[in-house]
Amino acid sequence: MITKPGDIFEVRIAEGKVAYAQALSEPEFAFYESLPINNLIPMFRIWVHKSAIKEWKKIGNEAISREMESEIPRFKQDPINGNLSIYINNNDQPASYEEIQSLECAAVWEGSHILDRLSDHLAGRKNKWVKSMRPKLNG
Repeated sequence: MITKPGDIFEVRIAEGKVAYAQALSEPEFAFYESLPINNLIPMFRIWVHKSAIKEWKKIGNEAISREMESEIPRFKQDPINGNLSIYINNNDQPASYEEIQSLECAAVWEGSHILDRLSDHLAGRKNKWVKSMRPKLNG
């Protein structure tokens, strides 16, 4: 499915629950608990693998808010030496463990993991996928 920035999707979750996703700058999406999304703070913003979108229902297109147009920093951790960095605007900057604590991991999410995360978020539970991607101290 071809998406355009601003496209809104209905994402069906287990137990009949629904969340909403707005396409931002590819491959990023913002996820919301309800509509309309204007003036709402997203639950989270992540990079989404294009295969996940095949399961979602496109329901419209809305202008992307100014805040959602800006790229957000994400963290990366080198799998060999454990060094941490902040990734933004195609740039990596060295970072400390403390500096990256509130950041999302620079990772592309698969559909089933997104559904798990949405379900956990709406139920107030910690998500195992988010936990598995948290930075490790000392690599």
